[in-house]
Amino acid sequence: LNISVPSARVLCSRYAKKGIFVRVRKNLYLLSTRLKNLSSEELFRVANIVQTPSYVSFMTALSYYGITTQVLPETCECANPMRTVSYSIPSHTFSYLKLAPSLYFGFERVGNLFIATREKALLDCLYLDSLGRYDLDRSSLTLTSLSRERLHQLSLLFPNRTRSALLTLLKNATTA
Repeated sequence: LNISVPSARVLCSRYAKKGIFVRVRKNLYLLSTRLKNLSSEELFRVANIVQTPSYVSFMTALSYYGITTQVLPETCECANPMRTVSYSIPSHTFSYLKLAPSLYFGFERVGNLFIATREKALLDCLYLDSLGRYDLDRSSLTLTSLSRERLHQLSLLFPNRTRSALLTLLKNATTA
């Protein structure tokens, strides 16, 4: 628009008050008409921009891959190595859950977004659940599309309680 940064801030503030823009967080706005029509991939891309670095994980990724019947369409859960924080805007919540920096891996770039692999998303859930910081609905999971070998390899990088939770989950899935 060829305007100064202070002028842009005033413009964004005014447009947010009029409902043309939606303020996601400081200095980050979306067109309100665009927000209503975001695809899952576009929503995930916005989530990656709202908090950098981050990747889509937990039940959001598991739902995207069809591994869970739990669907939280208004919430996008992401992992990040810095802090646990949420940003709420009309019709959406971006939730960022802190993982230990040593566990910030196991994601890939798909188009313009970063998302956990199937196995890593499950392990992220189990990790925070084992710490009492997440509530994983195990009954909603369908584990058939997961690689048991990859789960085992990745789980070696997690604490013992996460590996134990994984073994219990896999054992119960096998006997069910």
